[in-house]
Amino acid sequence: MEGLAELTDIIARAEAEIEGWAEGRRETIRTYRRAVDELHAEALRRLVRLLRDAGAASALRDAASDPFVYAVLRHHGILKPSIAERVEAALESIRPVLAGHGGDVELIRVEPPAAAIRFLGSCENCPASTLTIDAAVKSAVLAACPEITEIVQVRGAA
Repeated sequence: MEGLAELTDIIARAEAEIEGWAEGRRETIRTYRRAVDELHAEALRRLVRLLRDAGAASALRDAASDPFVYAVLRHHGILKPSIAERVEAALESIRPVLAGHGGDVELIRVEPPAAAIRFLGSCENCPASTLTIDAAVKSAVLAACPEITEIVQVRGAA
């Protein structure tokens, strides 16, 4: 059996190939994929509902800790993104601005109500990094993840 990364890579390559097809063929594939996705999503929603109603919430949590199960449930919107995923998405939204100055930001850890970040590249020792945290990082993270109210800057090597 292939790993999750290998399977997602196969899917991405197939999708890239399909994009080169004529529009009619692409639409047929899109329709097929939507129908299969909707079928799977409804089956999974019903399964999750049945397991919750049967008092098997701990089994659901255990199942969701498996990377394959988690990826499929996330794909179908059955599980919400984790706090760390939402913080990472918020940081992704400000990366282009930081990259324009030769820098980047790295999420170190999330322990609500705080998230620890590290600036990289030219942002690492920039005197304006405190201002960047207040102006860009905090506002992006708070918008995506209101339960994070504090951003802590970690300095030094990973």
